[in-house]
Amino acid sequence: MIERRLRIAIQIYLWGALVEDSLIFILAWAAPDLWFQLFHHAAPAGLEVALLRRSAGQWAAFALAQAITLAIWRKNPAWLAVAAGIRFSDLFTDISYIAAVPTLTPLGWLVLSPPALLNLLGVVILMKGYGQARRPEP
Repeated sequence: MIERRLRIAIQIYLWGALVEDSLIFILAWAAPDLWFQLFHHAAPAGLEVALLRRSAGQWAAFALAQAITLAIWRKNPAWLAVAAGIRFSDLFTDISYIAAVPTLTPLGWLVLSPPALLNLLGVVILMKGYGQARRPEP
């Protein structure tokens, strides 16, 4: 059985991650020019829009898996580990993006820096919940 406070933290985290991934998917897919203007004060060039939309596809998949996790994790806690894996993989994409871009706007730093830490926190929360759910009841 998962402790009450951890269940609440899981719910809050999953809802926040779902909203974040959904919003960045929409922005990256529907308005890539706006993405580059907001976060880089630049216009996209070459294959940048295609690569951004590829990332948007990942964020859509993350949002879908997190929505599934929200719907069924209490009955099937293995989905907590699935969501943790998603957040773990996104941790490295966040760090790679920040390391690779030549410039970021102040808004870019504000919006794109915290997710790496939040993803690490999410991995810990979700895996702790999965571990507690797997323990046999006394």
